[in-house]
Amino acid sequence: MTYLKNLILTFLTFFLIFTEIRVNTFLTNNVYFEFYPFLIYLFYVSSKYFSRSSVLILVLNGFYYDIFYTTNFLGETSIKLLLICIVTHFISTKLSKSIFTNFLLFYICLLLYKYELIVGDIGMSLFYFLVICLPNYLLFRALNSNLRRDVFSAKI
Repeated sequence: MTYLKNLILTFLTFFLIFTEIRVNTFLTNNVYFEFYPFLIYLFYVSSKYFSRSSVLILVLNGFYYDIFYTTNFLGETSIKLLLICIVTHFISTKLSKSIFTNFLLFYICLLLYKYELIVGDIGMSLFYFLVICLPNYLLFRALNSNLRRDVFSAKI
């Protein structure tokens, strides 16, 4: 059953990567808005449920991304995704759970997620990434509050 769950999660995250790339392709005319559902998923998993089974899923997703969407060496994106999860999990367990620290952690994750753009263009403004980060973090907070809500215990 564990293998089936991991296989389903792997294909669902493949779909998240595919969706992210297609939506951002349509949003290329809008400079200050990019949509990152896979980063939101990555942040959610690494701050709440990071375990050994999620490592295999991240490695497979990194291979999928490298094979079909980048010219990187095979495994470079897997290393990047694992680094993001390890850093996020480590910092989220050590720091308090305030909105400001969560936002800064999400911002750090976005910077790690898009490090190719930062390395390629040093003049890239951090404010640009801050503007991109804000709507994605608000979407993460909305999804996080909805996923945490226990529907069956609510009184009608």
